[in-house]
Parts: sequence; C-alpha cells; structure tokens
Amino acid sequence: MKKLLIAIQIVILILVIAKVVSVAGFVKKSDFMPALSFFDGQAMAQQNVAATTPGIVSAVAPAATAQKVKDNSVGDLSHERDLAAALLAKKNELDSRENTLRTEEQRLLALRKEIMDKITLLKAQEEKLSAILDASQTSELKRYKEMAKVYEATPPAKAGSMLEKLDIKTAAGITMNMKKDKAGAIWGFISPQKAVDITREITRAGGNTN
Repeated sequence: MKKLLIAIQIVILILVIAKVVSVAGFVKKSDFMPALSFFDGQAMAQQNVAATTPGIVSAVAPAATAQKVKDNSVGDLSHERDLAAALLAKKNELDSRENTLRTEEQRLLALRKEIMDKITLLKAQEEKLSAILDASQTSELKRYKEMAKVYEATPPAKAGSMLEKLDIKTAAGITMNMKKDKAGAIWGFISPQKAVDITREITRAGGNTN
C-alpha cells in the first residue's frame, strides 16, 4: 500500500512539472519527454513491485504452513517410535520374567521328582529291613521255643546251671517260652542276681512265660 502511494505521488509530481513547463515554455517538448518517460518507468516499476509482493507473500505463507505440518508430522512420528520402543522393552522384560519363572518351575519339578524318588527308595528299604527283622525275630522266636523244650526236658538243677552261663537276653528268651511250672522249677537253681536280671529283661521285652 505504501509503494502504491509513492507511485501516485510520483505521477502527481510529473503532472505538476508538466504543467509548469507548459506554462513557462522554458523547456522544449523533446527535452521533456525523456524525463516523462523516466518518471513513467519509475511509476510502472513501483506498481510492478506492489503487484508482485502479494504473490511473494502468498507463496511464502503456504511454504511456512507446509514446514509447520512437516515439523508436526516428524514430532508425531518420533513420539510413536518412542512409544513402540517402550512397549518392546516392556515385552522383552515380561518375556524374560516368564522364562525365569518357567526355568524355576522346571527346577522345582525336578527337585520334587528327586525327593519322591528318594522317599520311594527309603520306603522300599524300610520294607526290606522290616521283612528281614520280622524274619529274624521269627527265627529267633523259633530258636527260643526249641531251646525252651530242651530246658523243660532237662532236670531243673542242670537246667538252672545252664541258664546261669547264658547271657541275659538269651536266658530271658528261653524262660519266656517255657511252661510256667517248668520255669518255676528251674528258678530255684539260679542265683538271685541272675533271676533279677532275667526278670528285668522279660519285663523290658514285654513277654510273659507260658
């Protein structure tokens, strides 16, 4: 707008000069025309500049808008990339935890199996030992019964002397498997201390004489 006013002022100035020259007659028409052409050229140049400037402004505005849109797009893309990276990191963390838990679960299962196998083995050994012990006790009881029959058939004095020489456990085992009257008859031919020890062993074993 300012440039347009300048152009108008130039035109007015040219008209004033032309009027002055026409009235005074000092300048020839041939001398005046080049000056007029010069001022006309200046006016046209100012008008061309004024006409061109809005186009330049119009061209710059869309470019600035496009740059702003581009910057916004770059910002959005960067945000999306950061979000994707964060989600991927979280996924990797969860996968790592899952793998750790799975490994720990497998370790515990293996440990449980090992413990169960040992328990099974111990039970088998216990049953085996129990069977051996039962067999031993059965064999021992059978032996005591057979020996008791021998002592019952032996005269009490001799049987008492024989019991005196036996260890307490064996003497008690034989006595428990003898008939009461036979055991009582032998009882009078053993020492009082031996009788006490045999009685104590019979009580500890929880047995009774027949």
